[in-house]
Amino acid sequence: MKTDYYTTLGVARDASADDIKKAYRKMALQFHPDRNAGDKGAEEKFKQVSEAYAVLSDPEKRKRFDQFGSERFQQQYSSDDIFKDFNLDDILSQFGMRGSGWGNFKTGRNPGSEGASAGGYASIFEDLFSGGRGKASARGAPPKAKGGDAELPLSVTFHEAMHGSERRLELSIDGEKHDLTVRIPAGIETGKHLRVKGEGHRGPGGKGDLHLVVTVEADPRFDRQGHDLHTVARVKPSLLLLGGSVEVETLGGRKNVKVAAGTTTDTKIRIRKQGAPVLGKAAEHGDLYLKLEVDVSGDLTAEQRVAAEALRDAGL
Repeated sequence: MKTDYYTTLGVARDASADDIKKAYRKMALQFHPDRNAGDKGAEEKFKQVSEAYAVLSDPEKRKRFDQFGSERFQQQYSSDDIFKDFNLDDILSQFGMRGSGWGNFKTGRNPGSEGASAGGYASIFEDLFSGGRGKASARGAPPKAKGGDAELPLSVTFHEAMHGSERRLELSIDGEKHDLTVRIPAGIETGKHLRVKGEGHRGPGGKGDLHLVVTVEADPRFDRQGHDLHTVARVKPSLLLLGGSVEVETLGGRKNVKVAAGTTTDTKIRIRKQGAPVLGKAAEHGDLYLKLEVDVSGDLTAEQRVAAEALRDAGL
């Protein structure tokens, strides 16, 4: 049967890796067995979207799928091929969902074994949909299910998000106190999750993980747009007319920025590599954009009024 993985996930063929991940997260949450106990239709849909994500999240498999098309791709790739080295547990735990307990998919027969392969596409889904109570396989009995993941909000300052820090937290999960020290990486953004292993809800097989959902507090000096920062400097009309420099606040302190003569108001000056750090790549930064606005606040002195009238009379 022909299967268009883009249609399965509801994304365009030129969708970014992030768009594909978001689409899978939404559908995995919708059809996950924990939310659809005994629903065979949801079970099948969960398998389909997981297969689609296993292909489209892998650059090489996605390239082959785009190149061959649905029918030829599925002739050349078995389920075991598709799910090879695909760690469903890690992916589901990132989304705050219970995994299967098996970790990576394993494919192929065990050396010297006879009959169907141990593990693979079927067994991991069987274990997931049986709530961890599936039949024993060549691996032995399925492991006891860990507790569910816990999710709590975490508000961080703009300074912490830009420079990174460590935060000591006192939390309560299921009535149990947790004293944690959490590293806040430079470049963290609102909506990102900080995962703390083994600090979630208790279960027969141990604790789940804790997901701290980050909100970055606003800063009056900067407007963050992705990796870029935007700020405003109010300058005198003479600076725009004659040129000079203006002192600007940056993440690394105050810096003097040159302004060319004849610059117009609302001009934006790009200051390279003075923006927000890139998450996971603290040495890389976006840019800082400086918007110049004319400062005409306050009453003019007699001398300033004479000068302004002279400029007006000169056509400026």
